[in-house]
Amino acid sequence: MLTQKIISVLTAIYLLFGLWFVPAAKEEGVFTEPTETAKTAFDEGVFALKEHDLVVAPDGNDSNPGTLQQPLLTLQGAKEKLKTVNTDEEITVWFRGGSYLTDKAVLFDTTDRSGVTYRSIPGEDVVFTGSVDIDTWQEGSINGIRALVSDVDTDTVYFRSLFKGETRLPVSTWPKEGAFQALGAEDADALQVSNDNFKLHCAFYVNTDEIMDFANFTDVNVRIMHKWCDDILPIRTINTQNGRIELAKAAAITIYPDDNFIYENVRETVSQPGEWYLDRSEGKLYYIPCDGETAENLVLSAPVTDALITMDGVQDIAFRGIRFVNTDWDFADGTLRVWPMDETNPHYSQLSYLPTHPQASYEIPAAITVKNAENITFENCTFRSISDTAVMFKENVSSSTVNACYFDEIGGNAVFINGRLHVPATTKDIHVTNCEINKYGRIYNHSIGVLLCHASDCVIANNEIHDGWYTAVSVGWVWGYGKNPTRNIQVKDNLIYNIGNSWLSDMGGIYTLGIQPGTVLSGNVIYNVGCYDGANGYGGWGIYLDEGSTQITVEKNLVYDCSSQTFHQHYGRNNIIRNNIFAFGKDGAFIISRNEDHNSLFLTNNILVTDDAVMYKNTVEEHWFVDNNNLYWDYSRKAPYAGNSTKVDERVSLVTMIARGHFNEAIFKDPLFRDAANRDFTLAENSPAFETGFEAFDYNAGTPYIFE
Repeated sequence: MLTQKIISVLTAIYLLFGLWFVPAAKEEGVFTEPTETAKTAFDEGVFALKEHDLVVAPDGNDSNPGTLQQPLLTLQGAKEKLKTVNTDEEITVWFRGGSYLTDKAVLFDTTDRSGVTYRSIPGEDVVFTGSVDIDTWQEGSINGIRALVSDVDTDTVYFRSLFKGETRLPVSTWPKEGAFQALGAEDADALQVSNDNFKLHCAFYVNTDEIMDFANFTDVNVRIMHKWCDDILPIRTINTQNGRIELAKAAAITIYPDDNFIYENVRETVSQPGEWYLDRSEGKLYYIPCDGETAENLVLSAPVTDALITMDGVQDIAFRGIRFVNTDWDFADGTLRVWPMDETNPHYSQLSYLPTHPQASYEIPAAITVKNAENITFENCTFRSISDTAVMFKENVSSSTVNACYFDEIGGNAVFINGRLHVPATTKDIHVTNCEINKYGRIYNHSIGVLLCHASDCVIANNEIHDGWYTAVSVGWVWGYGKNPTRNIQVKDNLIYNIGNSWLSDMGGIYTLGIQPGTVLSGNVIYNVGCYDGANGYGGWGIYLDEGSTQITVEKNLVYDCSSQTFHQHYGRNNIIRNNIFAFGKDGAFIISRNEDHNSLFLTNNILVTDDAVMYKNTVEEHWFVDNNNLYWDYSRKAPYAGNSTKVDERVSLVTMIARGHFNEAIFKDPLFRDAANRDFTLAENSPAFETGFEAFDYNAGTPYIFE
């Protein structure tokens, strides 16, 4: 053993003073690039009306028989009509093109017929909307600026969203750009003092020049961005003299000095075209018009519901070719009691809402909720301007699918698989495949593209997930090494990019928790993951195995351009990390942030490249993990370093790391990517990476479908 270490150290010294000869690259690559994947439109099939099928149309009537000539009017009417149909055949309910208002959630329960598909007639645009039109306007003004004004009975109606078509319109904010920084909060205003990260503050302090005497302060929200959570908190009282803001909902995470915050829904700052404000005291809706918009031609839509469909105790139901759009949101009242609260604190009785779970919009409801169900399908559907989570599968759901769907401008999580903490899992065999998820977390920024908690035997594959404020795919919901129902999850061939966007911290392109036998992360392409880079900011990782992640295989993934490291494991046991490309982490290639008394992972047959950044960030001690047969290359320094950075006083040399048992059987050569500077990672046929046992793989990441 000692002799082998001496040989390894001598080899390292040789490398430091004379880099190996690098052969010229050949022209032909050995695997294809992600941009070469051809996309096609989803095949909607043909309109074939069977004997017992029903037809629904915007000009129909629920007293009609549901024929093509005499269609029904609503989804609820079709459900009721199906109860009278006497056949064992599967039935299709065909919707003609047009808009169908859903003013409250349609409930499917054990009384409803199974074996039914609700779908659009091919080529016709079918919209289930949770909003009604506002088309009566008068000329007016707000803050001295021209506005269009509509009367609203705010005694019975209050909405937090407004849409132009299917586009969410912005409320006014202060400041208009950037954010203010909190001065901090006091323990006397906390419901839970003993936990440093979760004190549950009911008040905080700001600079007095960053506060105003708001006309309607109870309509103003404070959005605080701290670590991995953004809290949307209504104001209870405000003191312009000392900068104290009391909240009607306690913050889920401790409010620290320098936490970013903004005010939302501020009457005094309504000024930009497209902004709006609903004044409860006046009963008036104000809107700053865009070019060409007048009182005569303006039509906006206001939501009347936050939920569209609820399923409980059903099976064999499918929705195909439907667009679900324009729902509302409200403050969620926390029910989980994640942390103990001091109910004797005088602030407690004054709260309108209890704090919600601090991670991943866990307690945010969904527009479509499914529980106690089997074989539920959403295919070729669109979810746009949904203000809460779009689709949630809860307890006791199995054999269900979200396929070839498009999610755009989603307030919470796009798809949430949310089983119970029961071993074995009762929520299982859920597939989320071939979807595009764009702009998720638009209301609750700390939301996930696809969030999976307490489920087994699920597949999250061939999705394109991008432009969210937080993690794209999250798997597992048990911190540490406790019993975990999550297992056998396949997260493969997903294209993930442009997430984080420097707003929150502690995120990953793919994130895991807990012991998960059989879980595999493979074939994913992840890039441009960026955490908040100001005070209190940290953690924009490509693949992130968090607390207790164990028995997970990470293979054949391409990860690059992350603001922290391309791979991070907090702590776990015996994970297999093999045959991946980890490239250009701004703060290093690889990190394990907690050493434990067992092997954390096996790192084998990977390519790790940096550009003046460390290979192993902080991970410099012996026995943290086992590495073998990897290729390492730094395009600036050539020789790789470990440590805090590549600065002379913060780095650990290759010689030292080899003496400590790392860089075993390693190759330190340029991998011969076709064009690393422009992020073309196609390998030359004579790449030295193949000497490590690295196996070429095709890029098949992302959805094969084009969505409008």
